[in-house]
Parts: sequence; C-alpha cells; structure tokens
Amino acid sequence: MGSTAIRVQYKTARILSALTLLWGTLLAAACSNGLESADTTIRWRAQAGVPASSWLYQAHFMKFAELVNERSNGRLEIQIVPPGTIVDAYEQFNAVQKKAIDMGMGVGGYNVKQVPEAYIEQGLFGVFSTLEDFIDFYIYYKDGAVYELIDAAYREKGCHLLKSLGPSPLVFISREPLNTVQDLKGLKIRGSGAAPDLITNLGAVPVTLAPAELYMALQTGTVDGVIMPNYTIGTLNLWDVAKGLMGPPFGQVAGDMYVNLEVYNDLSDDLKVIVEEAAEEAMHYYLETLSAKMDEILDLAEREHGVTIVTLPDEEYAKILEAAAPILDQTAARSPGSEKIIQLMREYLAEKGTRGTDQ
Repeated sequence: MGSTAIRVQYKTARILSALTLLWGTLLAAACSNGLESADTTIRWRAQAGVPASSWLYQAHFMKFAELVNERSNGRLEIQIVPPGTIVDAYEQFNAVQKKAIDMGMGVGGYNVKQVPEAYIEQGLFGVFSTLEDFIDFYIYYKDGAVYELIDAAYREKGCHLLKSLGPSPLVFISREPLNTVQDLKGLKIRGSGAAPDLITNLGAVPVTLAPAELYMALQTGTVDGVIMPNYTIGTLNLWDVAKGLMGPPFGQVAGDMYVNLEVYNDLSDDLKVIVEEAAEEAMHYYLETLSAKMDEILDLAEREHGVTIVTLPDEEYAKILEAAAPILDQTAARSPGSEKIIQLMREYLAEKGTRGTDQ
C-alpha cells in the first residue's frame, strides 16, 4: 500500500473517530437535557397490612394496582409489598405520613390513633344487614357524605383515603369450637377497630395482633380466638390451628387504601381520575369475588378440615347485638367527625327500617 493511500486511510480514521466522539458528546448532552426518551414511570411503593394469601390482598389491593398500571399505560405503577416488609401494620399510617411508603393498604383499625374516624371506617357491629348495605352507606349515601367526612379526617393528617372500602363478614374463629356466647367469657380474643370494645362487653379479653401473627398465636395458644372475616379460616390456613367458627356474621371489617396527600396531589389530573376510578372498581370486583367464593371455602373448612361451624340461634345472637349496642354512642363521642357519621348512620338505618347483620 502506498504512502498516499495510508495517509488517506489515517485521515479517514481520524475523521471517523472525531465524528464518533462528537456523536457521543451530543448524545450525552441530549440525555442530560431530557431529549432522549427516559423512564418517566411514577412508582408508588405500597405496603399491605394483610397477608398476601388473603382475598382482600389479591382481589382488592392487587386488582387496584393492576387496573392503574393498565389504564395509565404504565405511567403509574403501584408496587405492593407484604405485611411487615417495611413497618408493622399498625405503623403504616405514620410511614405514609412521612413518605417512607407512598400508600398504606389494610383496615381502618390500624389507623385509629391518628384518625379517630377510622374506628367507624373499619366497620361497627350489628348494624348493616348486607355487605352491599355497608358500601351503600359508607360510599354512596347522600352523595358520598360519609366517605367525604372520613376522607377529610385523613386529609387533616396528610393522607387521602381512596373511595374503596372492601367489607368482609366477621365471625368468631377459635382454637376449639364455641357453642354459646357464654363460651367466650375469659377467652383471649384478637380484634381490631371496634372489636376490642365488643370483646370486652362479651366478657372476653381483647388482644391486639397484626394479621400476619394470627396463625402462630392460635397455634401456640397466645390467643384463644379471633374476630376475622369468615373466609380467612381457609385463605390464611387458620383451619390448621382453629377448629371452631361461630356466626352468623355480626358485622363487617372493611379493607382500605390511602396515599400520602402530597404524593397524590403531584399526579396529573388524568392520573388522579385513573386512580379514583380504579379504586372504586377494585372495591366492586372484590365484593363480587367474595360473594362467589365464600360458601365454597366454608364448605371445604367443614368437610375436609374438621372445622365445626356453629350458627347461633336467635336468642344467642341477640346477646352479641346487645353487647354491640353501646358502641354506637361511645363511637360518636370520639370526635366531631365521628358524631356526624354516627348521626348519618342512624338516619340511614331509620330509612332502611332494618338493623341486623349478614346472613
């Protein structure tokens, strides 16, 4: 190869090298100025306060996350971690306030220290005849008046409660079968929200535990029983360590979802709409799932896992309602907001002309 050809080749290489360097510089500048496509996904970190095996987790919380991701085309992603991953379930509200996590998912009973109205939000006893009535009152009655009162209480503490309360029917689940209300006396019973007051009124001893601790507590005898949704006898495998289920259901416990208010307000208006609509739709999806599966799992508990299911006669059931009756007045005294909600509840029940529980 001649010297002229070599010089031409060398110059060509120098030019290509310079062009490569220039391109790299321009590319870096474009990236630093946001001209290149970047990952603009907003990611909310959420912790659930109920086990991942529960229907509340799967058919309510996960459904919400799925709908948000789908409808936002991936612009907003809800990342849910199981109970205790970051904080204890009863510390979730503080963690959301401080932005240690963006969302909390659980039940109102976890938040009563900060939000007195959450005591009512979780659900009271002996009040609503169906799960549908529960949602009708808390979400839709008088154009959402009850929901707005509870959300206002959350907002005062720097959080926003989504319009998505997923109720479940509550029963007594116990290590040994219970046949009468008298059998509860002296037993250690786990409950949250208004449950400790009912437990006390029934002559039992209230115990506070996160749901993730229930299996071991029942297995070791730390508690004799729990007030929990009836289907958790199977979804939490409680049928391994608890052989009694006493009903009929005497109240509801509602799953909830709330987000740090500043984090929520940072969303664009269209993403806020997506979040709100997905939350409400997830609530109804959960209710449909519950209705479709509940009888099946209770039958399985009795038939294959040796669980004795006791349905109290009316005279025994009335004793639970009697123990629950004072709780309404006690609840109204918790805060001005609580008083307004209880007044609305009395009006709703008067209009419906019924007072009872899930049958």
